[in-house]
Amino acid sequence: MTTLDPHMATSEIASFRFGLNNIYDRLFTVDHEGVAHGMLVTDWEYSDDGSHLVLALRDDASFRDGTRLDAEVVKANLDRARTLDSPLVKRSLSMISEVAATAPFEVTIAMDRPTDQLPYILAGVAGLIMNPTLFTNGDPAGTADGSGAYSVESWAPGEKLVLVRDRDDYWDALAAKPARIEYTGIPDFQAFTNALISGQVDLGQLQPTNIPAVEGRKGIVTIPIETGVGMEIAINRAAKPLDDLRVRQALNYALDRDAITEALYPGSRVRWQFAPEGLPGFDEGLENVYPYDPSRAKSLLAEAGYPDGVDLGEVAVSSATTPGLVDVVQEQLEQAGIRFEPRVLDGVEVYSQFASKKYSMMIAFSSYGISFTAGLETRVGPTRNPAGTTPEYDALLAEATDSRRTEGERADSQKQLNRYLTEQAWGVPIVWTTSPWVMSDKVGNFSAEMDYATTWGPFDLRHLAMTE
Repeated sequence: MTTLDPHMATSEIASFRFGLNNIYDRLFTVDHEGVAHGMLVTDWEYSDDGSHLVLALRDDASFRDGTRLDAEVVKANLDRARTLDSPLVKRSLSMISEVAATAPFEVTIAMDRPTDQLPYILAGVAGLIMNPTLFTNGDPAGTADGSGAYSVESWAPGEKLVLVRDRDDYWDALAAKPARIEYTGIPDFQAFTNALISGQVDLGQLQPTNIPAVEGRKGIVTIPIETGVGMEIAINRAAKPLDDLRVRQALNYALDRDAITEALYPGSRVRWQFAPEGLPGFDEGLENVYPYDPSRAKSLLAEAGYPDGVDLGEVAVSSATTPGLVDVVQEQLEQAGIRFEPRVLDGVEVYSQFASKKYSMMIAFSSYGISFTAGLETRVGPTRNPAGTTPEYDALLAEATDSRRTEGERADSQKQLNRYLTEQAWGVPIVWTTSPWVMSDKVGNFSAEMDYATTWGPFDLRHLAMTE
């Protein structure tokens, strides 16, 4: 994380994992089943025509200078978030045409199209609320002023963030028990494992293959959590030969997902489609849709006019990719006649580099998203995938998010959208990672039911406790 300004975040996941949600309260939250709930919002309602969303706010949240977190504060934040030239947030709020404080603790949002996505989007960095004096007279990139229980003691961009609890009047009496929280970035997995073993770190998330190094050690607890985050090969469908559906399907048949998952992600789930089991969009009929079949892959390439296989040139690879994965993928694809050269890029930069049309494919972590449809916008939408979208995709997305339709109708459309993406092979899903969280036995109140556990990955640790 290179900024404390939530509106200028470059990654939803990194910003949450690095503590912004402890500093700033947000308007909504999403539970482990992918359902939106209010946080600063106590109730919300769409107009009959879907053009407006009315938010009722809690009246007991405030900032340290005594400013109440009311409708005018929320309006100021949303107006800044939707107009500031930012990497992520402005685009996510593009459906908002106007924000009005219609009562002291009521906000009415006008939208240019009916959509049910705002509560989900406002559960992310777009919904974190700052004291307006911070962005009118201060420096939100380097300092912080939120209604949360913690303030910043020190911060080294990209390396460490230290928070201290400095108020006793926080509105959520069940939250914010630790007196001090220190977030440290340790990019090397072995160093991270050593830090957990030695007690330098009380809580962290490991790769599945690192678990044997800590299992059975006294004072260490491991909790596996199924998530909507994992590895995927993103495809630029506009680049030849990937503009041919048969070539994209050949890629899918050429991967032995079961072997990859067993070897590199033990305990995780094979990823066949764009939504994991248990969350909106999942379609049981799509499981094992592309079984490992290199002969079928070769036949599809020959049908597409490539009897001698294809060379995809340089493929962007995230530096955060699990060690060994690229080697296995390269070997398996080559057996089907598909060749490429990996180009390792920074784990954040890789996404913008892929979107710039420099690479035909990208091997990287991808997430289900705050919601299924919001996640697709950041994975296959026009600003993240250089191939853009199609009229069929756009129509299905509109149906899946239309707040005027019933919940059941929207759920059916999400399944149709998932089926379209899978059958059209817009990507090569590989694995949904079961994330092993490792912690000291002094850490309490950690569970699989914490916010975001099975959706987009960041965990809201606001209710953690520590014992001496």
